[in-house]
Amino acid sequence: MKLVVLGATGRTGQLVVEQALAAGHTVTALVRSPEKLPVRSSKFRIVAGQATDPGDLAQAMAGADAVISALGGSGSVIADSTRAIVEAAHQTGVKRIVVLSSFLAETERMAPLPRLLIGLARSSVIKDKRAGEELLKQSDLDWTVAYASRLTDGAASGRVEALPEGTRRRISERISRADVAEWLIEAATSHQTSRRGIDITGPAQRKSHETELLEIGGMK
Repeated sequence: MKLVVLGATGRTGQLVVEQALAAGHTVTALVRSPEKLPVRSSKFRIVAGQATDPGDLAQAMAGADAVISALGGSGSVIADSTRAIVEAAHQTGVKRIVVLSSFLAETERMAPLPRLLIGLARSSVIKDKRAGEELLKQSDLDWTVAYASRLTDGAASGRVEALPEGTRRRISERISRADVAEWLIEAATSHQTSRRGIDITGPAQRKSHETELLEIGGMK
């Protein structure tokens, strides 16, 4: 398939690019700084531009089958980029959009005290993610939002668990970026998770409630 990757210079985005190419897909990365992505492949191209610019996105998305967004940032970058993605998708005819989000955007599925503390510490991030996701969900696109547990830089385990609806999210849950990258690619190349938000995590790592609360301040 022909995939467009946004956020390709980030730690998760780079793995998406590498794994997609290894799987035989053709990949286009829209990046602000091409020099930060020294990937060399006949099936890889870079488009220099902004993910918040519909024109730049349309250039990258022309002829693509799906878009994978591993974007992060501060301010309103998620909402602004999602608005641009929807506009560019309508221009180019691309329907399949897979977005990496975070369990931070689902504070209602946490215990009361972690929910309160995370809401206070990450309110602007949560607001931006939710705004972007709402724009996507209101669109006519074939979207999937992956709500990942805390990301680690560990090796792929090959074990990604999709949590049942209503499952309480825990600070102790982890998933490696490598596993997330593989999951995003699989989601983009199928329609099994169409127009759904999916909670994903890695192998269970249970910790005490007190330890979870202490970890909130170090979340990223």
